[in-house]
Amino acid sequence: MKKLRWLFMNYGLVASIAVWAAVVGMMAYRLNESPWRWAFVVLIFAGCGTIAGIFWIRRYVDRKTKESVQECESERAT
Repeated sequence: MKKLRWLFMNYGLVASIAVWAAVVGMMAYRLNESPWRWAFVVLIFAGCGTIAGIFWIRRYVDRKTKESVQECESERAT
C-alpha cells in the first residue's frame, strides 16, 4: 500500500495529464476536416510540454536539495 501511495504522489499528476492528452488526441482523431482539429493537436503538445516541464522541475529541485544537503554536511564536518 505504501508503494501505491508513493507512486500516486510522485506520478499522479503526470498520469492525469497523459490521460487527458490521450482523450484530447482521440477527439482530434475523430474531428475529420474540422478547424478545431489543429487546436486539439496543439493542446496535446502543450500537455506533453507540461509533463516535460514537471520532470525538469523535479530534477532541478532534487539537484538543489542534494547540493544543500552536501553543503550542510560539509559545514558540520568543519
